[in-house]
Amino acid sequence: MDSLFSGDGMRRRSFLKLVIAAGGATAAAAAMPRTARAAEAEVYPSKFTFAVMSDVHYFSPSLYGDNEDYVTAENSDRKMFRESSDILDKALADIVAAKPNMVIVPGDLTKDGERVCHEEVKEKFDATREQLEAAGVNTQFYVINGNHDLNNHNGKDFSGGTAEDTDRTDPSEYKGEIWTACGYTDTTAYDLGGTADGSLSYVAQPCPGLTLIAVDTCKYNVDAGDGTLAQETSGHISDDLLEWVCEQAKQARAAGDVVVAMQHHGIVPHFGYEPVIFGEYLVDDYERVAQAYAEAGISAVFTGHMHANDIAAATYGDATIYDIETGSLVTYPSRMRMGSFAFTQDGGELSCTLTVDSHDLGQVTLDSCGLTAGTQDIEGYGKERTLTVESVQTMLGGYAIDPLVAQIDAAGSIKPVIAGLVGCEPAALGEAAWGLLASALPASPEAAVEAGLSFSISSLGTIAIYYNSETDCIEAAEPAEGTDEAALALDLESDEAAEFATALATTPMTMAAGELVLHIEHAAFTAFLDKLIAELGAKVVMDDTGRAAFLGIVNDLVAALLASPVDAEAAHTVLALVDFAYQDHLLGCETQEQWVESAIAAIGDSEQNLLGAIVGARLDEALAGSEFMGLAQTVTFDLNELIVGDNSLGKLAMMLLLGNKKNLAELLQLLTGSFDLKLGSTVGGLLTGIELMGEPIPALAQNALSTLCHDDNVVEDHNFSLAASATIPSGGGDGDEVDKSGLQQVIDQAGALDTTGASQSALDELSAALALAQRVASNPDASAEDVASAQARLERAIKAVEESKRGGAGGNGGSGTSDDGSSNGSDDTGNGNDKLTSTGDASLIPVAASALGGAAALAAGLGVRHHMNAANLDE
Repeated sequence: MDSLFSGDGMRRRSFLKLVIAAGGATAAAAAMPRTARAAEAEVYPSKFTFAVMSDVHYFSPSLYGDNEDYVTAENSDRKMFRESSDILDKALADIVAAKPNMVIVPGDLTKDGERVCHEEVKEKFDATREQLEAAGVNTQFYVINGNHDLNNHNGKDFSGGTAEDTDRTDPSEYKGEIWTACGYTDTTAYDLGGTADGSLSYVAQPCPGLTLIAVDTCKYNVDAGDGTLAQETSGHISDDLLEWVCEQAKQARAAGDVVVAMQHHGIVPHFGYEPVIFGEYLVDDYERVAQAYAEAGISAVFTGHMHANDIAAATYGDATIYDIETGSLVTYPSRMRMGSFAFTQDGGELSCTLTVDSHDLGQVTLDSCGLTAGTQDIEGYGKERTLTVESVQTMLGGYAIDPLVAQIDAAGSIKPVIAGLVGCEPAALGEAAWGLLASALPASPEAAVEAGLSFSISSLGTIAIYYNSETDCIEAAEPAEGTDEAALALDLESDEAAEFATALATTPMTMAAGELVLHIEHAAFTAFLDKLIAELGAKVVMDDTGRAAFLGIVNDLVAALLASPVDAEAAHTVLALVDFAYQDHLLGCETQEQWVESAIAAIGDSEQNLLGAIVGARLDEALAGSEFMGLAQTVTFDLNELIVGDNSLGKLAMMLLLGNKKNLAELLQLLTGSFDLKLGSTVGGLLTGIELMGEPIPALAQNALSTLCHDDNVVEDHNFSLAASATIPSGGGDGDEVDKSGLQQVIDQAGALDTTGASQSALDELSAALALAQRVASNPDASAEDVASAQARLERAIKAVEESKRGGAGGNGGSGTSDDGSSNGSDDTGNGNDKLTSTGDASLIPVAASALGGAAALAAGLGVRHHMNAANLDE
C-alpha cells in the first residue's frame, strides 16, 4: 500500500494522501481489546480528538528547597522547575475543558526520574481522567518515557538544605507499577517483562481506524561505574525493535488503519544544523529509522526532546513521514498541541484528516515552591527566563568546564586535556603548537615589518620576528635596507637599561641587513612548552585557590561576551541574539527581524569577523584585568631556555625584546604595554581559521543561528493538516479467496495445547510460529503459499513442543530457521518479535493461543489485525 502525496510540504496547509486498505468487514468496539472484538462492520468516529503534552519535567514541590544547590541545579537548565507543578495543573485544566478522546505524552514526564515525581504526575492524570469521566468522556492517556525518566542519577531532593539522592525509577517500576494504565493495558507490548533499552515500547488502537505505536528510544542501561545503571541524553532504536515497529505498522495498514507513532527522540531534523550541534536530540541513525517508518506506512511521529513546536518531513521515494515535535510545558512558550483524526466513509471510500494545532496555556497562577509571582501570562513569563547570563554561565560550567576539570583531575595533568582540545595526542602537542605558531608568523623579515612584527631598538637597529621554513626556526633579524619600518620604541626601566648596557658592552656584535640576531629551535620550543604547561597545571588548575580564581575569570569573561553589542547602535547583545534565534525556533512558524539578519551575516563575514572582534575585545580586557594578572604572577618561567647553547647575542636579544621577564604577568604587561600587542585580538582574528565540528568557528555559529531562524522544511508549525484517503477493498485481493480453514484448525490446535514441561526453545518457536500464523490468517492479501508456509511452521512447532515434553530428540524443537527464512526466536531475552512471555504457567500458551485463535477465526478473509495482549496474558 503505497502513499500518494500532493504538495511540497512548504505551504500553510500541507496535505498527505495515504492509500489505506481496510477489511471488507472489520471490528468495532474501541474499548475492547482488538483480539476480542466481534466480526461486525467497523464504526469509524467522525472526529477523534487528542491533546499532546511533551517534556512535562514535573518537579515535586516536596523536593524543593531554597538553597545554593537548588539554585545551581535550576541555573544548569533551561526549564522552569519551580513552576512545573502549576503549569501542569493549568495544562490538565485545559484538557478537561477541551474533553479530548486521547492524551499522548512523548516522554520526559519528570525532572530527572524521581519516583515521587512519576507518582504525582500519575495522580494528576488520574484526577483529570476522573473529571473527564464525570463529564461523560472516556479519555485515554498514553505515555512513553524520555531520557530523563529512568535510572537518572540527577534525581535529587533539595528539601533538606543540600542536594541528596532521592528514589529513582527503573523500567520495571515505570510500566509495571506506575504507568500500567497509560499504555501497558489492552495493548501489544514489545517486551512487557524486560528492562533493556526499547523494552517499554507498545502498540495501541485508540479508536477504530487508528493505530498508535509508542517507541521507547531511550538509553538507560549505561554503566554508571558504581554498580548501578544510568541514562544518556541521546537515543537509539535497536534493529530488533525497528523490525518490530515496522511489522506492527504493516499489520495495521493491512487491516485498514492510519498509523502514527510517538517517541521522545526525533527522526527528522527540525533545523538545518540540528545533526551538527544537537545530534543527541535525534535518534541514532535517524535517516535509516525515518525511511523504515515511512516505508512501513507510518504517517506521522509525535516527538519531543528539543522543546520546540516544529513540524518537519522527510520523503523516501513515494513515502513521506512527518515528525510532529511538541514543545515543553516548562520552557518558553510552554505550549501543548490539540488535534483530531476525522474519519468519513462513502461506500467503499474511507478518508481521514489529521489536524494538529498549537495551544497556548495563557494565564497560569504560580504559587508552588515558594513562588509569589501570582497569575502570569506563562508565555511572556517564560520568554524572560529562557536564557540568562547566570544560566549560560552555569550550563557552560556543567557541560564544558566541569568535564574538562574532571579529566584534568583524573589525568593529573592538563596536557592530555589541552591535546584533546587541539585534536592531537599529548606527545604531539608541542608539534601542533609549533605548527600553529609557524603558520601564524610571517615568512621573512620584510613580511614581518608589513605585519607589524618589527621593533626599533637604538642599540641594534630594527629587529623583525618571523618563521624561517628552511631552518625550521623562529628567527629575529634586521630587514633589508629601504624597508618601511613599523617601528616601536622600547621603554625600559632604569635597572633593566643598566643591565642591558652592561651586556651590550661585553657582547661584540655588528649587524647588517638580514643578519640573524636570535633563533628559537623547534626542539627548544617544545621543551619550553612542556615545562610551561606543567607550571600552568600546578599553579592554575591543580591548586584549589588557582582553580577557583580561574573559574571566576571564565565566568566574568562569559558575562562580558554575552553583554557585547552585535549592532552599531549597541541596542542588541550577543545574549539577545542567541536568545532570539533559540526562542524563534522553540515557538515555531519562525519569523526574522532585520537586526538579527544583519548580526548573523556579520558573524560569518570573513572581513567583518564580528565574532572574532567580540571575542578579541573581551579577551584583551580579561588579560589586562587584575584577577587574571594576579593569577598570572604565580606562573613562572625562564625565557632564556628558548635559546639553545651559549648564544650570548641571542640571549641579549631576548632580554632586549622581552625584558628578561620571569612570570606570565610581567611578560603580558610587556607585550600589551611596551609592545602594544593585542593578544586577545590576535586570538579573535585566528577564529576564522580554527575549526570546530569540521567548520571554522564563525561559519559554524552563523549557520547554527541562521538555521534556527529560517525553517527550510514544513513552514507551518502550528495549524497543520494531513489528509488521508482510502479505498476499502472487499478482501481476497484478486478475487480468488484463499482457503485458510486448515491454518485455522492448526491455530485452534495450538490454542488447546498443554505446554507443561516443554523446553523454553520449543515454547519460543511456538510463540513465533503462532504469531506468524495469526498475521497470515488476518491478512486479506495472503497468498496460498503464505498460508501453507505458516501452517507447516506452526505444525512443526506443535510437534516440537510435544517432543520436548517427552525429552525426545525434538527437545530443541525451536532450533533452526523457519520456511519463511525468519529466525526461530530462540533468544529468551524477551526482545519482542511477537513473543508470548513465558511465566512457567502451563495455562499461559493455551490461554493466549485460544484468545488469538478465536479472533483469527473471526478475521479469516476479513482483513482484521489482532494484537497479542501481553498485559492480559500475565494476569
